[in-house]
Amino acid sequence: MASSTGEAAGAAWEGADLDRPLVGEDPGTDSLAEARRWVTVYSHLVKLEQELLDVLAETIPRMPGEAQKEAEETNLPVLASQAERFRHRLEFWMGRKHEIEAR
Repeated sequence: MASSTGEAAGAAWEGADLDRPLVGEDPGTDSLAEARRWVTVYSHLVKLEQELLDVLAETIPRMPGEAQKEAEETNLPVLASQAERFRHRLEFWMGRKHEIEAR
C-alpha cells in the first residue's frame, strides 16, 4: 500500500482512468477467445477488489483512530478506484464479447 498521501493519490488517479487497459489487453481484438479471457481476468479482479474492500470495511472500525484515518484517506480510495476501474473494464469486455458473438 502507499506510504504517503501523495503516493495514494497517484495510485488512485491511475485507478481512476477507467479506460486504462492491462498490459497485453487489445480492446480492438476480433478474437472471441481473447474477449472471453479478458472477461475472466476482470471478473477475478473485481472479485478480489470487493473482497479487499470488505476486509477493510470490517477491519477499520477496530483500528486505533490514527490508523483508521490513514486507511480511510489512503487505502480505501485506492481500492475503491481500482474496483470501479475493473468493473468498467469488465463491462467493456462483456460488451465486446457479445459484439463478437453476434457476428
